[in-house]
Amino acid sequence: MSRCRTLFSTSLLCLLLAGCAGAPRMDAPVNADWQARHALLEALTLWEFTGRIGVRDDKESHSSRIRWQQQGENYVINLWGTLNAGATEITGRPGEVILEQEGEPRLTAATAEDLVREQLGYELPVAQLTYWIKGMPAPAGQSSPTFNAENHLIALEQDGWLVQYLGYTNYAAESMPTRIRIEKPPLRLDFVRLDWTLQTSTPIAP
Repeated sequence: MSRCRTLFSTSLLCLLLAGCAGAPRMDAPVNADWQARHALLEALTLWEFTGRIGVRDDKESHSSRIRWQQQGENYVINLWGTLNAGATEITGRPGEVILEQEGEPRLTAATAEDLVREQLGYELPVAQLTYWIKGMPAPAGQSSPTFNAENHLIALEQDGWLVQYLGYTNYAAESMPTRIRIEKPPLRLDFVRLDWTLQTSTPIAP
């Protein structure tokens, strides 16, 4: 039962998506015009990234490699290298989320939020992550963004969650976050070493 809970918590929490918070590292220029940058990010619906994710709460912590592919409302998230857990694939489309893991029963739910709630009882902002991970507020709900002197987004408060952007790197026509911390105590998610591809030649199957 303990191992099962560990596998569930690792996989489901990583759906959503270390180090000390501080001034974000800017490896390349970020568009100083926030309205123009926001419009570009909003129009960006075909993307993927690879990197690492750390998940920590008041009881345990996990770390794994992650690959997230997004095409409109459809996504595929692959996780591997997590303790003793097998490779995990999470496929999402409107009205259905499927979680498949080596050696475990296949799980389905109407939404990722439902899957997390049913298995672990956590409240996690899975839908908002699709926007936060790109460096922008989710369209639903009030948000309080914080900018630095160059008008770069460095922090965002929304729906009781704090999102901190600790690094950006330039990809194609836009700079994308490469290090993000998302937290609502006791839960904390750290996305690090994100390597973005803003167009993919292999669309996700509908």
